[in-house]
Amino acid sequence: MLISLPLLAFVGMLSGLVGGAMVATLSLDISITQFIATLQKDVSVTHFLVGLSKAPVFAFVIAVIGCLEGFKVSGSAQSVGAHTTSSVVQSIFMVILIDALAALFFMEMGW
Repeated sequence: MLISLPLLAFVGMLSGLVGGAMVATLSLDISITQFIATLQKDVSVTHFLVGLSKAPVFAFVIAVIGCLEGFKVSGSAQSVGAHTTSSVVQSIFMVILIDALAALFFMEMGW
């Protein structure tokens, strides 16, 4: 998780940039060079690094929640389903909560 989630975040960021460039070019009549120039002017590398720095934290939290819920499973398939659902809900909630706290922290730090 600590390796795959940051890689997935990196691929997601690149996909978002490529998708944004495609939409800007095809729908908004903005050239690729203008898109890249605006991107370089308005978005710093700090945003990219902040996003990648949060990914291992999220991975750790998701893995811990998944393991804790996995240890609670008893012998039935219904128990597996219930704890899987609980793990997913708890993980989503914790990622949203930690992301909100990180956003406040990074905003106060000026990053």
